[in-house]
Amino acid sequence: MRFTLAQLEAFFWIARLGSVQQAARQLNLAQPTVSLRLRDLEAAIGTKLFERVGRGLQLGHDGVALLEHASAILAEVGRIQDRIGRDGEVRGVVRVGFAETFALVCLPTLLQLLGRDHAALRLETVVSTSSMLEQEVRERRLDLAFAINPSGDPRLRLLPLGVQENSWVAAPKWRLGSAIRPADIRHLPIISNPHPAPMFRQINAWFRSAGLEPLRLSYCNSVTVIAHLVAAGVAVGFLPRKMIDADAAAGRVDLLASRPPVEKSTVHAVYRVDDGIAAVGAVIKAARQVLGTIEFLEPP
Repeated sequence: MRFTLAQLEAFFWIARLGSVQQAARQLNLAQPTVSLRLRDLEAAIGTKLFERVGRGLQLGHDGVALLEHASAILAEVGRIQDRIGRDGEVRGVVRVGFAETFALVCLPTLLQLLGRDHAALRLETVVSTSSMLEQEVRERRLDLAFAINPSGDPRLRLLPLGVQENSWVAAPKWRLGSAIRPADIRHLPIISNPHPAPMFRQINAWFRSAGLEPLRLSYCNSVTVIAHLVAAGVAVGFLPRKMIDADAAAGRVDLLASRPPVEKSTVHAVYRVDDGIAAVGAVIKAARQVLGTIEFLEPP
């Protein structure tokens, strides 16, 4: 028995969204129709593709193998449709994760742009640390993430979008001058995103470059809250300039040059190599358009 493209599409969306119900909503079909297509596909290839976990479905070993082929086939179908003059409308749901500063600066304009150009596209957004976002993409809970300094994985595609300017920041009460070395703030309270976030890696690598470790390092998973704590004089932080420029202009914090320089923060679009859905490309294209209209990232 041969399987059909419709069956393959049903399998693909069940795998991505984790349930027949969500796949039916995505495909605008009745739930029994999607269930039937999955059963017919399993009968055609002679194997079960999912295992039931609680109320959801989880890919089995054969399902994981098939998903890579299904993604490639559906991506090629999309390219064929584009070349023969399809209207180019992107529809459905795409799950996108954002590093906090990127979300604060870019997300409002990005949503407006996507609403104008792709009215049938729906975004489900998550804001988190870059390391968590990368893991969510790797484990298929997100389709796309805008993350800082991802660690990399053969299953992921990393597209550099630009460099985010960061700076050591402290309240004037610390009287640190205009430039600091690791020894100058080693004894002070410092606050960072937790391991393995890029901020944590950057801070610790900077101290190790001088053979030192910070003595009073605390953690917070919100960059916005860290910026608030730094402005309140609770601790010193290493923060995106966009997050603290207003406080610096008002004299509430000092921007500190670092000697030696801290590793740069490069923002990447992160998505799976085997994910060929058009919505991912549409969101990346829109993000690039937004970045071209605002002063946020330097060229990569």
